[in-house]
Amino acid sequence: MIVEYISVGTEILLGNIINTNAAFLAEQFAKLGLTAYYQTSVGDNKARINECLDIAVQRSDIIVISGGMGPSKEDVTKESVANFLGKETIDEHIDGCIVIPNEFGNSAGEIIEDSGHIFILLPGQFNEMKPMFLKYAVPFLLEKSDSVILTKTVKIAGLGESEVEENIKDLMLSHSNPSITIYPKSGEVHIHVTAKGNDKAECERLINPVIKELKTLVGEYIYTTDDEVSLEQAVVNLLLSNNLTVSTVESCTGGMVSARLINVAGVSETLKTCYVTYSDKSKHKILGVKKSSLQKYTAVSDKVAEEMALSADIPNKADVIVSVTGVAGPDSPYEGKDVGLVYIGCNVKGKITVKEYKFKGDRAKVRECATTAALDLMRVCILKYISETQFGM
Repeated sequence: MIVEYISVGTEILLGNIINTNAAFLAEQFAKLGLTAYYQTSVGDNKARINECLDIAVQRSDIIVISGGMGPSKEDVTKESVANFLGKETIDEHIDGCIVIPNEFGNSAGEIIEDSGHIFILLPGQFNEMKPMFLKYAVPFLLEKSDSVILTKTVKIAGLGESEVEENIKDLMLSHSNPSITIYPKSGEVHIHVTAKGNDKAECERLINPVIKELKTLVGEYIYTTDDEVSLEQAVVNLLLSNNLTVSTVESCTGGMVSARLINVAGVSETLKTCYVTYSDKSKHKILGVKKSSLQKYTAVSDKVAEEMALSADIPNKADVIVSVTGVAGPDSPYEGKDVGLVYIGCNVKGKITVKEYKFKGDRAKVRECATTAALDLMRVCILKYISETQFGM
């Protein structure tokens, strides 16, 4: 079936908000095996919404609409769809619809079937739309399919998109069911393995050998095969399961590493202290970085990253300390050290690893990539520590 997404909201057209719904829904459509050719953004205007609907029903079977579902007079999506379908609204819902409960807000969603088309209406707020789509719309759409479609995700950190593709290209070419698709993320790569079968068990039988082969090809870079596990969750799980505590000492990332860790519920059991030591003075006074190292090598160096990770002056020192120092841009204050040069250190029980990275992009991109790289280096170093401890190395 062909699906089309219409996002309603003048604020999207003006660039006041980022349309995160579009990226999420596009990924979900692919997982469901739906074909998506078009996405449209339209303002809060009945006539223009009607024009979008008129075009959509000519080329798509399923029309998913988000935004414009609130109680204010500017929120006209539901009224526009009702008028387009020639239906009345009863108790604020379109006649004959299936109501989608909103457990995180006030605007309920709706599913309407009409003349061979399915219309799914959802609120524009991402934190409301996402659970409503997953909990109610996905099961509804799966019931309409004459087969079962199952997708499993393999999440990778430490390899770029082109490197992943080079490693698995033969595997991709040799499979059509399940299909293998690469999705680049910021600092990560996700691989979707999607199978179509008569039931879930058949899909899993098709997918499992491919997952096994991916682990053979890029296994050391895979941090999870669970859709719901983020990189920071994987790191926190490793820390908790091995009774390790962690502290962060950051310069150019400005607390982004600790913020990612704090995204994870239960991190209070392992996270001890978080320092942002942006200036040379703070690196020396708070972390104990030697003045001579800062003068000779500059703050952006493997030597300083190492000394930051040692952090001799941190009270109640943690088992794991991760350090980040680099040039985020837009300019570099250091001769011979370009924007994007970052050094990341990880100290696990006294064993320190320091890596040099060269990221591309603007200031925000460099900081984001450095944060992901820091989390991944923590993961790799903790796994190495566990392995060496288990085998007595």
